[in-house]
Amino acid sequence: MPDLKKKFSRKEWKDCCGKGCKKCEIAQTYIGVYGKSKGLDKLNEDRKEMQAKKSAKKKGGKKKGGKKKHKA
Repeated sequence: MPDLKKKFSRKEWKDCCGKGCKKCEIAQTYIGVYGKSKGLDKLNEDRKEMQAKKSAKKKGGKKKGGKKKHKA
């Protein structure tokens, strides 16, 4: 079975709702390869994984937080 999640960009994954709508190229590809019910299950698993990867990349970097002002 092909690894379809790598075929699409992060922007395409961001736009996918995971419901299997007709306008979504990702959903239609999964349904075409795996069938309707198994395709939607696999789509949602991969979608969650891609969402987790996106949020993992945002962590880290400089922390924003200035000095706290103390009241006199």
